[in-house]
Amino acid sequence: MGKSVMARIGLEIHGYLAMHKTHQKLFCRCTVDQDAAPNTTVCPRCTGQPGSKPMLPNKEAVEKVVTCALMLDCSINKKLIFQRKHYDWPDLPKGYQITISGTYSHPVGEHGKYLDVGITECHLEEDPARWDPETGLVDYNRSGYPLIEIVTEPDFTSAGEVKDWLESLLTTLSYLKAVNKNAGIKCDVNVSTEHHPRVEIKNVNSIKTIVLAIDGEIKRQHEVVAQREKVFAHTRSPPDTYGKTHFMRSKETALDYMFIPEPDLPLIHITDALVENIQKMLPEKPHIKIERYKNMKVSATDAKILASDLALADLFEKLAKTVDPLLAAKWLRHELLKIMNVTQRTLQEVEFDEKHIAELLQMVVKKEITDQTAEGLLKQMIEKSFSPRAYVAQKGLGIISSEEELGKLTQKVVSEHPEAVKDYLAGEEKALNFLIGKVMALTKGKAKADTVKELLKRRIC
Repeated sequence: MGKSVMARIGLEIHGYLAMHKTHQKLFCRCTVDQDAAPNTTVCPRCTGQPGSKPMLPNKEAVEKVVTCALMLDCSINKKLIFQRKHYDWPDLPKGYQITISGTYSHPVGEHGKYLDVGITECHLEEDPARWDPETGLVDYNRSGYPLIEIVTEPDFTSAGEVKDWLESLLTTLSYLKAVNKNAGIKCDVNVSTEHHPRVEIKNVNSIKTIVLAIDGEIKRQHEVVAQREKVFAHTRSPPDTYGKTHFMRSKETALDYMFIPEPDLPLIHITDALVENIQKMLPEKPHIKIERYKNMKVSATDAKILASDLALADLFEKLAKTVDPLLAAKWLRHELLKIMNVTQRTLQEVEFDEKHIAELLQMVVKKEITDQTAEGLLKQMIEKSFSPRAYVAQKGLGIISSEEELGKLTQKVVSEHPEAVKDYLAGEEKALNFLIGKVMALTKGKAKADTVKELLKRRIC
């Protein structure tokens, strides 16, 4: 086995803010639309035309960044100064990016912590355009999209730690509805190992690729140190199709970007009242929910799945007040999510009355209906919520438990399928399952399979 290499890993995570209210870019009124045809949602401001100046920053974007920073336990700076970050690249029409980072600025939030990983800062900036280096074409639709950047301390030591932490972070951000999950994330990954200075891998765009990049970079650094090659801080490309990164350029410093305060934007003040109001509205963090659910005897797997979606977690917690939490977890995770996946719906798209779901589960517990009947009712309730108790009474769907009634049905099935009876007596267990299925079909799923099985065995043997 190779020598273990201690690594220090930090992340710079970029996500597109979800502009649910304004649907506008950061410094102009152009629409944020990921699906728009190239260069159709643009104006002089976001394409850097001479004489154009930025509007005041989108209020919704500022509040979203403050919300994310507070969720990560950051302290909030009350005076925000936008900077010009200069660099020459085809995707940057002005020749600089407007950002709340750099030499003279204070990030929106700083000195936070999430799952024992330090948060250096959270800040707001505009996205560049989209440049295709193969064709040379530039799509300016994306130029000016509001971005949040979350910078961590180099507190990770492995790709596995990064993967688990990022998955939890993205779940947390989804609770806030602050980041556009459909647009994905971009991540700059910083890796250093013993005897090798920090290397930055730029623009890695999925958790799977981030893991690949980290593992590959740790291995590469170990090899060049072992071979006594010259090592230095630099920037590398994202992994290619073979999982290899490639040298791009020497590592930039703040001086290289020539940060200067943006002269066309005033100081932005964050009020104590705004921070307090947002703080009051913050949801419980997913990892705290998971531990609380586990204390309710829910399995770790079920707890993680329930906490992965805020709407699902809220529904579970409402149900757990009136029914057994284990039963609620089982039905939500296995039955409800299965139905939602088949119908390609989300919980946000349906209107559940949790009282009706609780009523359904209580009927299951009291053995008033079979699991099969309950599953069918749950599928109908996704379309329109209704009282399952009233529906069962109206349609006569209550469980058939009378041995006299079931006895007649089992006799009918045994008489009609003598070959299956013969096969079962010869030791073929599946023949009994066939007969059980026939009886269950006659009852339209209103009998308990265990009861039917016992009655069939009595009658046959």
